[in-house]
Amino acid sequence: MSSSGVDLETLHKDVIELIRPKADPVGFKFLEKKDDLKKYKVTILSKKLALCQILKLAGIYNMVLGVNSENADGCVVGNYVLGFALPPEDLSERWIKVFKYTPEIFKKLVEGIHAMPQGKYEAAIFAPLKAFKVLGLEPDGVILIANSTQAYLLIGGYFDATGNKTSSDFNGHASCEIVTMVMEGKSPWLTLPCGGARGVAESWDDELWVGMKVDQLEKTINRIKAIKMRYLPPIYEMLITTPVPEHALTKLIGRRT
Repeated sequence: MSSSGVDLETLHKDVIELIRPKADPVGFKFLEKKDDLKKYKVTILSKKLALCQILKLAGIYNMVLGVNSENADGCVVGNYVLGFALPPEDLSERWIKVFKYTPEIFKKLVEGIHAMPQGKYEAAIFAPLKAFKVLGLEPDGVILIANSTQAYLLIGGYFDATGNKTSSDFNGHASCEIVTMVMEGKSPWLTLPCGGARGVAESWDDELWVGMKVDQLEKTINRIKAIKMRYLPPIYEMLITTPVPEHALTKLIGRRT
């Protein structure tokens, strides 16, 4: 059991069985000091990766990853979102010259990215949700990588359990800010993979990210279980509809024409 009383291993299993997301649910935990990573004996990344890559590695390959300012720097946004480092000084020049931004819009871009307070934390762990049971840690939040139907089940399930709606105000360029929004209690949070995530983290065309607190995810899954819902949801009438006589395919496959 986690400190909140949630069985993380069972919740992980239920998510896989009922939602069937594109990757395992990824939990994350912020740590005050870099040295805290050694205490939990997690793998500290040896290369610089973008935060979106870290999320996908944890979910697709079931990796337990220790992250700090040195290795979460594959994309300038990730380190900024985590509160580990500010963007480089020449970033505005790059966007203005290369991406044809105006100074005014770039200022809005940076101001509009949801980021953790700088220096509040020095490290974080990203890992499959079930791994936190072994680590003995309560995750700060969970990220689910889903298609639109899977996201529909999660969003609808949470609303039906609580009456609360999901939020989003994505600007198109910082999908990893979902971590901050969950930390700030503005979850469930829905976002689209940004261009960086599509370029380096192999995000698919039909991919969405949903962020929740552990207790929010538990309420969602309990609701889905209670009404015997799962992916694929039984809402496709064609599966129980007899072939339409007027359709050309019926004339080919039907016993009688």
